[in-house]
Amino acid sequence: MPADVLVSHIYERHHFDRLAAEFPHVRFTRLSGEEPWPAVVANASALLFAGLTKPLLSRLLQASPRLEWIQTGSAGFDWVMVPEVEQRGIIVTRSLDVMSIPIAEFVLAAMLRNAKRFVELQAAQARHEWKPPFHQELRAKEVLVVGAGSIGTRVARLCAAFGMRVVGVSRSGLANDAFHSVHVPAALDTLLPTADYVVLTAPGTPETEGMIDARRLGMMKTGSYLINVARGSLVVDADLIAALESGRLAGACLDAFREEPLSADSPLWQVENLFISPHSSYRTPEIRSRVIDEFAANLTAYLEGRPLVGRMRNKELGY
Repeated sequence: MPADVLVSHIYERHHFDRLAAEFPHVRFTRLSGEEPWPAVVANASALLFAGLTKPLLSRLLQASPRLEWIQTGSAGFDWVMVPEVEQRGIIVTRSLDVMSIPIAEFVLAAMLRNAKRFVELQAAQARHEWKPPFHQELRAKEVLVVGAGSIGTRVARLCAAFGMRVVGVSRSGLANDAFHSVHVPAALDTLLPTADYVVLTAPGTPETEGMIDARRLGMMKTGSYLINVARGSLVVDADLIAALESGRLAGACLDAFREEPLSADSPLWQVENLFISPHSSYRTPEIRSRVIDEFAANLTAYLEGRPLVGRMRNKELGY
């Protein structure tokens, strides 16, 4: 019997057709994204996951008793960690480096938006007012990248290309040639006061929960700028609002939130100098092709009984 593999509705028909062509002996089923599930899920052994809420994923797994492997199209595992995964020992793999390009470009765009005064320029244009502002240069500014994984490393390389001094923080503190220096998390308090830009690319874990709070926001350089393209849990929202309203920070860009979608009555919407992006920094058509590349390589390994790439190493660390 052919292996049965489920594919999320997020992936377009041409991605599905590519998998079917590359693996003629595998029976692929493209899910609709909502219940009722097709009967074939009962026989499925693998799932290419994206775009399902945790309650929906739980119910899909309950209807798929033979499913033993999930590959998520995301850089993190948190979207997939429902009780059934741990209870049944389902293998989970992630896409290792499919999103670093668009997210790093988004970070640079947020920096340039701040440095080149785009908000002021747009406001002046709306008033039909000729009012040239002074811009800032990124060259020689210091950026602190908290999380020196694949996304943080690509951010670092783009920042270095602009002539910035790039400092990193990683759990291991191991040297990385994309950074001028890399430090362990315990050094964060000593690094914040000199950074012009602080970029969060670390996973959401118990260790990173609330790491950017009132105390650390108070350590940041006056006029500095915060960018979070990681997880909303890293930032204490009320403390960030207070720091922005005090004028201590030049501004912030948030692409991840504790609550997603962000509710219409969230106070974050109203904060001046806060740029809100609806968790979209990674969203480009190209990333899905890269997810399919990585999934196809892992599916080949799975069918041949070889180890899978991108397995979770430590549940508590989130990667």
